[in-house]
Amino acid sequence: MSLTRALATESGDGFVAYFDIVDDRRFERAAWSALRSAVPANDNGASVLFIADAPALDSPDGPVLVVNLNDYDVEPFRCIASELWGVENNLNISNMDWEEFAESTVDGVFRGF
Repeated sequence: MSLTRALATESGDGFVAYFDIVDDRRFERAAWSALRSAVPANDNGASVLFIADAPALDSPDGPVLVVNLNDYDVEPFRCIASELWGVENNLNISNMDWEEFAESTVDGVFRGF
């Protein structure tokens, strides 16, 4: 299954991650900090950036890099594609905090609770 399809697949409870795909060769191999800086600032925007880099594309789990857009002092973590809906849904509506996900990673990858 492609990473895009895995990310767009509903959870068993019908939840889905909401994201826009940006496929621009200018961002190829860019550092996550540079990509974060390229996101236009606005009051109604997302609080998180998902990056499908080489590790995400090369692994069967699709561990997407998750970058905080609100707090530049925290390090990103990875999230497997099948659990991305939970991270996206909960962070963007402020139902859960960044730390709840980041502290639940194993070897830097969130695989669910």
